[in-house]
Amino acid sequence: MRSTKKTSAVKLPFQTGEHLITWQVPDHKGRYQEIPGLLTVESGRYPSGILYGDLPIEWSSNGATGVASFPQRHDFDVLTGRLSSGAYVALMNGELSCVFSESGRTVGAFAVLSLDAFDTSQHRKYAAIEVQIEGLESVAGATPISHVKMPMKASDEPVWEATVNKEAKFSWTMHGQSLTLSYDYSVRALDGYEFRMAFGPVVRLTSEQPLTAAEWWLDWVRPLRQLVSVLTSAPREVRYLLAVKNPAAPRSHRDQVFGWDITHKPVNSSGAAVREISSLVNLTSDNLSLLDLLHAWQRRVADRHPLLETYGAMATANDQHPRSRFLLLLQALEGSYGFENRDAHKVDQESYWVKRERILDRVKQHVENADFKFVDKNFRRQAQQGLDSALADLLKRLPDEVSEELDQTELIKAVRNMDACTGKLSLQSALTRARNTLSHGSGAFEPEDLDAVAEILERAVRSEVLRLLGASADVQKRAVKRKER
Repeated sequence: MRSTKKTSAVKLPFQTGEHLITWQVPDHKGRYQEIPGLLTVESGRYPSGILYGDLPIEWSSNGATGVASFPQRHDFDVLTGRLSSGAYVALMNGELSCVFSESGRTVGAFAVLSLDAFDTSQHRKYAAIEVQIEGLESVAGATPISHVKMPMKASDEPVWEATVNKEAKFSWTMHGQSLTLSYDYSVRALDGYEFRMAFGPVVRLTSEQPLTAAEWWLDWVRPLRQLVSVLTSAPREVRYLLAVKNPAAPRSHRDQVFGWDITHKPVNSSGAAVREISSLVNLTSDNLSLLDLLHAWQRRVADRHPLLETYGAMATANDQHPRSRFLLLLQALEGSYGFENRDAHKVDQESYWVKRERILDRVKQHVENADFKFVDKNFRRQAQQGLDSALADLLKRLPDEVSEELDQTELIKAVRNMDACTGKLSLQSALTRARNTLSHGSGAFEPEDLDAVAEILERAVRSEVLRLLGASADVQKRAVKRKER
């Protein structure tokens, strides 16, 4: 039978699926019981397990016999066990549910598989991680092979050569952290009938302050995934995540992190993939640091910037309805404008409040008390700062082509046709009116019309994200440019 084994650039220590396991379960006396069961780690599911045995049930005394109610649930920071293969697991941030006295289920946010036994009471910390995310090749902008040599005519020596590109490796260091983006590769050369090389992009992050797997995920991997998704204009998957306790250990001896949105399917690089996944930045030609961009993203998130809080989650989401996508993009832009102009708005608010009180004092002298109460109640207390202002500011800074694109959409035409005023509704006012119509439920628009506008708005939002991250004006303009189909 002919071999169909694929040459993979990266081989992981562990595979997804079901594993026989002996769990170490704490009892009510602070000791640990060995309970057999199963561990399941799969893409698209939280790590989970089944337990069969003498579980830590809480019994209530009832005369000579004990009584217990089910199900019983117990939260845990870490639950450890040993696989039948000899490896170990730490299931973290989860819940143990006892369905019956000798049957239970458990689920965790993360599971780490390792060749080394885990501490039963605390999370292991790591000084480094290795992660692969779709689209990294496009962001890098450098091929792993610098040049090839092959016979072009019959008289040439029948030798094929490939030279690895030493320039296709990027390293940055800042504030006790380092980030390296490079290509790992494997070679299949001993077959005698075929010769193959496979390359795959890998990011390695190190920290002077060791972190738990959950901390690495929340503080570094998730922001990096969101950043790469923004840079490549589409949601990108985390292909694998390895936690490194000993940098000298080979990949086969590193800990592997399993979670709901980690696929554990390392991808090989190819020219076709790079052409399909185009990036808004090119680290080679744009002279950008991926670590600088990542640090800027982390700072904005730490500041609770509305644009990144709203769009960061959107960037990695699939299959959003055009209505919610349209509304969330406008919400992100409105929040961003308010956040960045909050000092000026505070001054406006103080001035507005003084003027409001002065006007109310004058009104009070000329109307009855009931009428005054009505005016006071309905005279807004906040200086105006809404979506209309945010969009006017944004459209002023974006290339004219963006406004022209929006003007030609069926949604804007429909809103302007509904306008009872004789004058032409401005673009920002038309978008605001469409948002208000949907938010208040007073009308609806065709999903395809909303989708067309959302596609343009998302390009504008990505441009704003890049501005906040410190990218150049050329990169920002690249983000809003319409892709040729």
